[in-house]
Amino acid sequence: MDNDSGDDAVWQTALDWLMREHEETLSDADREALHAWLAASSQHRRVFHEAEQLWLLTGLIPSGDERS
Repeated sequence: MDNDSGDDAVWQTALDWLMREHEETLSDADREALHAWLAASSQHRRVFHEAEQLWLLTGLIPSGDERS
């Protein structure tokens, strides 16, 4: 991933969403905002997926079956 200031901002936003999603139950409005952010750009979806994979690989977030 390129690390210019735009990418840094997208990466930080993706991390913020991941942390919020896994530390608390998102409200319906928050979930809609996350989906809107993801739908706004293929870069958003790619970076969010990369961040999620990194967190899974490092054990920072539980896998899907452990979240329930």
